[in-house]
Amino acid sequence: MGEEISMKYVLEKLREKGKEMGTDDWMIFVLDKLKEWLVVLQNFGGSLIAKVDEAFPPETRAEQLKHWLQVAKPFIIAGMVLVICLGCCRRCCGGRRAVKMMKAPGRGYRMPRSVFEGNPKSYFRRLHGKPTDELL
Repeated sequence: MGEEISMKYVLEKLREKGKEMGTDDWMIFVLDKLKEWLVVLQNFGGSLIAKVDEAFPPETRAEQLKHWLQVAKPFIIAGMVLVICLGCCRRCCGGRRAVKMMKAPGRGYRMPRSVFEGNPKSYFRRLHGKPTDELL
């Protein structure tokens, strides 16, 4: 392309033109630049379609795509299994923070340390106020 189209270029041109333009001139200028971008996108799309037609000619496209699908099938399946396994592992193990545990005072099991440290007085009140059968 003869003219470099980039955000920096457009902003620089806007600054130069902005000093001498009114509102109507601004709108016309912006619309012209948008038209230039659309032409560039259209040319890019056309060249992309031409490359696809070159790589996969319409006459043999179906056979080539079937062949490449057969070649890629084991990799696609392995990738899907890996994604599913990682999702399950993340849900089970990775999503939560490790909770610090401690032996529950006066009981025969482990409990989260934050529960005890949050209100130890209430913990002991409940421990001594109920029979041991109700605590389990």
